[in-house]
Amino acid sequence: MAFFRVNPFMFIFSVIAVLGVISYVLYSAFDRFGGEVSTTVATVTGKQYTPGYTKLNNMDQIQTYPDIYALSLNVDGEATVGLVTKEKFESLNANDTVHVKIRRTRLTQKLQVIDVAR
Repeated sequence: MAFFRVNPFMFIFSVIAVLGVISYVLYSAFDRFGGEVSTTVATVTGKQYTPGYTKLNNMDQIQTYPDIYALSLNVDGEATVGLVTKEKFESLNANDTVHVKIRRTRLTQKLQVIDVAR
């Protein structure tokens, strides 16, 4: 505790930083989870493949990132992106119609794709 008497700014800054992180996590959780899930039809407007890779971080630990298969979708006139498996990615083309499970975030009203089915 003698450290905080010498430099009280460090204690105040630490408390503010921790409160900021907790507030952000709670905001994100409230915004994204618990919304009503609905099923609708969407049109595939594009596809994007990002290959996986492995990198060495600054602590000499190897991190492996998987392949990402993303579909650009048009859901009732609103553009969004859904992640799919490699098999679904290869079987779908632009202008194909798919069934998607979606939900809107509570605060930001963004569209989230939960599942893509043929």
